[in-house]
Amino acid sequence: MVSDAAEFVAAALCALSIATLGEYVVHRLMHWGVLYPEGHRWHHESGQARTFLWDFLDYGSGAAAFCWLGFLVSTASGFGWMLGVFAYAALASYSHQMQHANPDLVFWMRRPVHWLHHSNRMTSHNFGILVDWWDRVFGTYSPIEQPRTRAGRRYRLKQYLAIPWR
Repeated sequence: MVSDAAEFVAAALCALSIATLGEYVVHRLMHWGVLYPEGHRWHHESGQARTFLWDFLDYGSGAAAFCWLGFLVSTASGFGWMLGVFAYAALASYSHQMQHANPDLVFWMRRPVHWLHHSNRMTSHNFGILVDWWDRVFGTYSPIEQPRTRAGRRYRLKQYLAIPWR
């Protein structure tokens, strides 16, 4: 029998992974003009992200609509799922801000895909914001060799926190 702790962790990881798929799909729909075409066009034309708080509310509200799913399995899964959704909203918001503020600090991607998406005016490639897995799975990943601005440089915590928070 699976323990409550194992269910909690599995549900959190599952929610986090599924939320990144949702992010990918929603971002593609934005580029097809199905969802928020005007707002997303402004985002691309200005090259600006709003703030961490606005992104968190935006990503979190979409993901929160699915928080109840984990409770269909068990209480532990429900709370794990909620944690995964919360973690996704926080990490995606941070990643989005960081890719606009200083893409070199996005160390978990070979080259920050969302930054390339903006800087190269891509409309059919590189939709991932937090991760690039789904671009790779669905064939929309476009590798662009663009070296990091300051390769090998050591950054301080202060630089990782230098984003517009609210």
